[in-house]
Amino acid sequence: MLTTQTLGRFMRADSDARVAARWEARVLAGCCACAAALYSLWVLGPWINPDLDALNGYVSEYAARDQPGSPLFRVGDGLAGLLAAAAAVAGFRYSRSGVVGWSGLLVFGVATGLDGALTPMACASFVDTGCAVRELVGALPATHALHEITSSVAALGALVAMGGLARAGIGPPARWGWAWCSATGVATAVTLAALWLGTGAGVVQRAQLALIATWLIALAVTGARPRSAGGRDA
Repeated sequence: MLTTQTLGRFMRADSDARVAARWEARVLAGCCACAAALYSLWVLGPWINPDLDALNGYVSEYAARDQPGSPLFRVGDGLAGLLAAAAAVAGFRYSRSGVVGWSGLLVFGVATGLDGALTPMACASFVDTGCAVRELVGALPATHALHEITSSVAALGALVAMGGLARAGIGPPARWGWAWCSATGVATAVTLAALWLGTGAGVVQRAQLALIATWLIALAVTGARPRSAGGRDA
């Protein structure tokens, strides 16, 4: 038989859980929205560094160490990654049913942060013939080669996040979540093909990054509803 004191403790515990869920949802939404904005700083690239080729050049070239505006883009990527990772941590607490998706978001955040903070490209090979030659013969710093790895891991993490959260029913409606995941996967594959062919990679990669950024915004908006301990909307 429940006493009044015991019932009071249960009510306080439930109230505390609801307050925590609201704060976790707000942290998740805020971090995702800010990460999307910072992740999209490349749209300023043509004004800051108009010499880079937007048709064929890799977006990461804006952040190459020898390019104008590099600190801005590197800091932007670093902070975007940090915020995405923070959103993933809040997501783990917010809804454990999306553990695969939140893990993907965490991987995306860490890899994106490394892209900007520790493994930027040393130079822009699409506009600098000397850089392209040094890249071909392996005369560039190891961080230049590592950048390809961190970028690939970030893209994979984003795809896992989109698919995992869509499957768990978190974020955008499942049909839209899967559509985002599919479109981003296609854009990623086409980017790799364009890089191999040597033409058009810049345009397709920008579409890929735009899809990731808009998905983060959608997650910020639709993932901001507090859920109960059972994972349902509160």
